[in-house]
Amino acid sequence: MENVAREVKKGSQRLLIISFDVIGKQMAGPGIRFYEFARVLSNYIDVTLATPNRIDISTDGFKTLAYDLNNYRALKRVSELSDIILIQGHILHYFPFLKNFRGKIIVDLYNPFNLESLEMFRNEKIAERLRIDRGNLDLLKFQVSIGDFFICASEKQKSYWLGMLGAMGRLNPYSYDNDDTFKNLINIVPFGIPSSPPKHTGESVRKLIPAIKEDDSIILWGGGIWNWLDPVSVIKAMWEITRSRKDIKLVFVGIRHPDPKLPGMRKSVEAVTISRELDLYDKFVFFNEWVPYEMRQNFLLESTAGLSIHHEKVETEFAYRTRVMDYIWAKLPIITTEGDSIAKMVKTENIGEVIKYENINQLARVMESMASNRSLRDIYVKNLEKMQPRFYWENVTEPLVEYCCNPEYAADKKKIMELLETQNSKIINVLKNNFSGTTNILVITSNLYADKGLLKEEDLGKIFYLELKDFPVSEEKSQQQDKEEAVLDEIGFLKSKILSRTRFDGVIINNTFSAITPKFFYDLLNVIAMKLRSDGILFFSIPENRGILRMLSGEIYRGRTTDRMDEFTMEYILKNAGYEIIEKGVWDKIEAYQDSDEPLKNKEELLGELYGKDELTDLFEIKLSRQDFKDLNFLKSMNILESDEFISEKNIKNKIKKYLYSVTGLYLENLRKSYNISMNAINNNIQVQINREMNEINARNRERMLIIYYSIFKTLQYQISNFGIDLRALRKFIEESFSKSERELTSLDERLEVLLGDMENIDRIMGLTLSNKYFVAKKI
Repeated sequence: MENVAREVKKGSQRLLIISFDVIGKQMAGPGIRFYEFARVLSNYIDVTLATPNRIDISTDGFKTLAYDLNNYRALKRVSELSDIILIQGHILHYFPFLKNFRGKIIVDLYNPFNLESLEMFRNEKIAERLRIDRGNLDLLKFQVSIGDFFICASEKQKSYWLGMLGAMGRLNPYSYDNDDTFKNLINIVPFGIPSSPPKHTGESVRKLIPAIKEDDSIILWGGGIWNWLDPVSVIKAMWEITRSRKDIKLVFVGIRHPDPKLPGMRKSVEAVTISRELDLYDKFVFFNEWVPYEMRQNFLLESTAGLSIHHEKVETEFAYRTRVMDYIWAKLPIITTEGDSIAKMVKTENIGEVIKYENINQLARVMESMASNRSLRDIYVKNLEKMQPRFYWENVTEPLVEYCCNPEYAADKKKIMELLETQNSKIINVLKNNFSGTTNILVITSNLYADKGLLKEEDLGKIFYLELKDFPVSEEKSQQQDKEEAVLDEIGFLKSKILSRTRFDGVIINNTFSAITPKFFYDLLNVIAMKLRSDGILFFSIPENRGILRMLSGEIYRGRTTDRMDEFTMEYILKNAGYEIIEKGVWDKIEAYQDSDEPLKNKEELLGELYGKDELTDLFEIKLSRQDFKDLNFLKSMNILESDEFISEKNIKNKIKKYLYSVTGLYLENLRKSYNISMNAINNNIQVQINREMNEINARNRERMLIIYYSIFKTLQYQISNFGIDLRALRKFIEESFSKSERELTSLDERLEVLLGDMENIDRIMGLTLSNKYFVAKKI
């Protein structure tokens, strides 16, 4: 694995992990999971871990970012510089712009929050519960629709999520042909444990809780008290135990989640209340606020058994109790309730006891037996030790590591993007034709990820990228500067970067500058000339947005040269800067043929350019096949002697006479017969070939129409659906927001930006975001 890591580091995929949970000294399961993901994956790729708080524990090997719900732009900036993002839970609710992320998206589905919410908000009014449920469903639809790779914690969860993926159309022929097990789409990454054994640090639990004596047995509740769990049965079982013995104590390591965003839990209050009523509170039952992550091993190592007790609910079937993994790490025998994947593992591996739902007497007996029977505990400990390596983080994350080292768009999503690129990106053909033979090229870009996806080194040679987003001018400073100063600063920045590099055979500037003045263009050409070889090639294109995005964002549609230099000015500047124009034009053919009077042949060529190079030309190049053809039998060299009339006559004199009188008539008649037979064969063969070609054309057209229908219009339907959902969310937000706090204003801004993203997606599908004007010039 180390060799793979070193090899991958050279390519250095950039992964952004966005945690909704806090990560630090105090954290719960989701935070622990993402922290360990970052730690393991940083051995292979470039990792940034984004959290809602500043991380106060070790972050060796990966970068961190503390995001602010009131300022999403910092997170958006980092996401735009990433190749992959990993999301989970409600992240899309707080940062909906992520659903328009152009890279690969990993969705962690280990926590089915929609099922948790059904229980968590059970005591709310039905209108509020329906609102929450609808919001959760929208989030899950988004996640399932946009993800390229999904991970979950168990086979049971995988079955659940496969059902949802199927309902959303993700289990389709593209995905099936790519992998008929669907493991390339969704795989299992359980919760893990550290590979290093736990070591006792700091004060013992007995010093922190003086009421627990040295010879007391501690039964540990190793996580939070959530509404779908059953702490009440455990406390009642403790009451049963205390009737006969006083040396068993119950410790809850946390009664409130360390993330203040999350609401308090009803079950937590019930647990404290019932322990007081039974006179167990701070005598036999102890509650801790929340044990720090790096101190939890003290509680684990000093305990006799670990509890994972829950109710019989649908959440139970699909849950994965993370606290149990800590028990495995510390080789702590497990007492759990039946019904989930953990209970099945406990029973199969013989690492503890499984009890029935809400069976207080059975639970009391098992807890007492676990505290008393040392030999039984030793068996469980030995079995726990055997299974530990299976759950080391380095091992359970293997499917995730493999994907991150070799990320791919999901098969169905990849096909859609290929079709969109076919329709929207004709630039590569222009570049191939003009940059063939070049060995090193400088690309000045404003979107590194997009241009890297578009430009391939095997097509163009070695490519060096200079991203204009690296231009070090703050937004506040740029607002204070006048336009002339800003231009000088930007040119100075470009000059310093370009002059520090070697000479180039070619320079590509693809849609980099949204607005450009004659002076800036002239200065830019002179800076490029300093490092462009003689006869070097320059490609320069001008961006343009059209379609629904521009229309609904309030901008008026303008001509191709209204908001930029006209063609004459650009040509004049290019020539005066020492460049010879060798090609210019448009690669957007959508507008070119709509109102054209071109003959059909030219329109077919334009259509072929629009839908892919030579696609329609290739369609009509069907090779001639002689299969099923009839043979042609022409009359051979006046062979009248073989005619029926001549063969039937027996008298030689009559044969000669018939031959002399009938030679012409017989010959012409046989020639006519031969001609008719031959023409019938020719007609048959022509019809056979025409039918064959028509069947092939129809088959290819059918396939093409199916692809267009499935991949384009289904995507358009999804984007319009997104548009409607975002509009509803925005409307509801505006209706509910009157005070307009900082967070509310930020959310309003964010929702508007998401709407613009939805519009842009629709424009891309409809082919309305194409750039039009480009120049290819050679340095003289």
